[in-house]
Amino acid sequence: MTGQPLPALRYIGDRRMQCKDIPDDVLIGAIRRTKPVTSGGWRMLGHVSDELAATIGWVPRNLLLAKLRKVCDKGQVGGCPCGCRGDFHLPDECADPGCCPQNSTRGQHDGA
Repeated sequence: MTGQPLPALRYIGDRRMQCKDIPDDVLIGAIRRTKPVTSGGWRMLGHVSDELAATIGWVPRNLLLAKLRKVCDKGQVGGCPCGCRGDFHLPDECADPGCCPQNSTRGQHDGA
């Protein structure tokens, strides 16, 4: 790392990288491989981003959050992809029975 800020965009060929360029199973695998920071299985956005980067290369934060919103909306991942906290978990590790079965956890936080 050179200490230089990362660019806001990543290109694949001659076009901007899009959510469709991040396969769901690759993102979910990156979340699974990221060490939880709590006993409830929560992973922080920065750690997930680092693990994903080790697999497919750097992904801009705004694009990663957009992709996380999509997998949260599908019920494949639980967490808060609005960017306030940036913590995520897998439904099979969810300690809150009311969280993941609803197929979307977006916006279900206390605002802290």
